[in-house]
Amino acid sequence: MVGKALQYFTILFLRQPLLLYTDTQTTKKMKALSFLAGLLFLATAANAITKIKSIKKVADGLYIMYYDTSSEKRIVTKSTIVEFKNYIALIEMPISNDGAGATHLKDHSEGGEAVLAALKAKFPNKPLKYVLSSHWHPHSISSIMPFITRGITVVTTQNNFRRLNEFVDSENFKKYRKYIRFADEDSMILKDKENTIIAYKFNKADYPAVPTEDFLYFYLPKYNYLHCSCMFQRFAGYKAKDKEIISVRVEDLNKFIKSKGIDPDYLITTDTYWDDPIGMVPGDTMRTMFANGIGMYVMEDELLRIDEQTLVMKSDSIINYIMSNGIPGGILNSAVYRAIGANNLKQALALARLQALLSPANPNAWDTYGEVYYFLGETKLAKRYEAQSKLIDKTFDKGGEETWKHELEDFRKRWVVKK
Repeated sequence: MVGKALQYFTILFLRQPLLLYTDTQTTKKMKALSFLAGLLFLATAANAITKIKSIKKVADGLYIMYYDTSSEKRIVTKSTIVEFKNYIALIEMPISNDGAGATHLKDHSEGGEAVLAALKAKFPNKPLKYVLSSHWHPHSISSIMPFITRGITVVTTQNNFRRLNEFVDSENFKKYRKYIRFADEDSMILKDKENTIIAYKFNKADYPAVPTEDFLYFYLPKYNYLHCSCMFQRFAGYKAKDKEIISVRVEDLNKFIKSKGIDPDYLITTDTYWDDPIGMVPGDTMRTMFANGIGMYVMEDELLRIDEQTLVMKSDSIINYIMSNGIPGGILNSAVYRAIGANNLKQALALARLQALLSPANPNAWDTYGEVYYFLGETKLAKRYEAQSKLIDKTFDKGGEETWKHELEDFRKRWVVKK
């Protein structure tokens, strides 16, 4: 299914170069391991109280606050603190590191109180005035009520607040509405004589890899740093055509940077996987990736240039090409949905068939195959392949007819717009 596409990439990147599933047990193991490479796609429960590990100064007026979340999720997360003349602003608050898989959202208020106490101790003469969140996933913001009840403004977008309002009941929303600010224009600026934050909004329509309908980047012009949250990641060590694979998120990040005419010296994320000693990712790291690597979109485009007839008639040679060049099977999954988005269902079906042949023991491959048949009106075949995905893994519950129905409605809306 389309919602599983990015997670599917994550699983595939933990496999051997040929990227073939051999059995159900292997698939389950890969799902368990996917946390390491896809840290921001899978959710884990957050039960322990988050502790503040440290606050580290990285530049004049700029700090990084580290969270000791090892007891919950085995990684260290972080916020960015920007110091203005009379107040401070906090960018991101990953008290919980749950990502797109988060369902029932809750306010981690004890963690929020810990954040407030740490900031008060570090900046006794400068109150926290703003909490800025890039998107609704808990690894961006995990607490609201302790802040708005103290007159601290939470900055997000209206689309993201539709999920974040699970933290805030209707009565409290009415009471504290003035402390919730929506950045729904192209940009929003917080500025005084000491510092500046520019919140840039972008959306999935323009940047398909963004994990929510819209998203905020935070540019810090005083330093030429860009806070990009979970949009930077690396698959270092995993190659296709002897080149490092660049994720679609990073491709979209690079596209955005170029669209704004900026060239950041550092990127700031909410995790610590790729940080240098001062807690950020050098801009040169991404520039080197694009100089020497190969993008997922590039590989998808290559597949999408192959017409339906060739995909069917030369399927064996195409699969051999994919395998011999180390191209992740998940590239096919994403290409399927791009073909559907272009209303080219016959090409999508041919690509889905290739994916099922390439990864015959992966339930998502069969679910995707079934979904395309469903879109084509072939419900008997669609249900057969839905059943096949359950035979492979009875716990697989991310697709099926009900999901396909809703996704078909969404695609039909897109097709109408494109006309």
